[in-house]
Amino acid sequence: MLNRRLRTLVVAALAVPFLGAVAVASQAAPTAAGAAPVLPAPTVDPADPTTGAHLRLGLRVSDRDAAPTRLEIDRGFASSLRGSGGPFQLVVRDAAGATLDTLVLDDPLAVRVYGGKQNAHDTPRVKEADVVVDLPVADTAAVVDVVLADRRIGRVEIGSLIGACQGAPLPCATS
Repeated sequence: MLNRRLRTLVVAALAVPFLGAVAVASQAAPTAAGAAPVLPAPTVDPADPTTGAHLRLGLRVSDRDAAPTRLEIDRGFASSLRGSGGPFQLVVRDAAGATLDTLVLDDPLAVRVYGGKQNAHDTPRVKEADVVVDLPVADTAAVVDVVLADRRIGRVEIGSLIGACQGAPLPCATS
């Protein structure tokens, strides 16, 4: 017969993997009904990482506006990291308005400042910020909605660029 400490240790050892599986399953559950799906970036072929193409989008962002500063298609896959949180979103839509892809990022106007005393920090906001991101290219993409704090602050038309650059040497940009 096992003593009480050994039984407790065995039960704890068996319960930890179960609790870990429950925690992972709860993170995989959707957080908001009707939220746009967060799609993973395409995988890169290790034999030729320059295959494929991505849309490089540069923006000048403020609280109320987002204006494009750079718009081009280049070789390779999109390298932007994908996350599930943050108030800044780029939503790629087709001509009918259906969501094709969503990129979620931290607030580009928030600047984290660390002080010298006890690692205190502050998060002041700047009036404008420049952002450059890479998005996967989809032939049916028409616009990118720029969303900050659940409010659309801009819309960038990308359909004509994608159409003009099909079959063209990369990098490709139109004026």
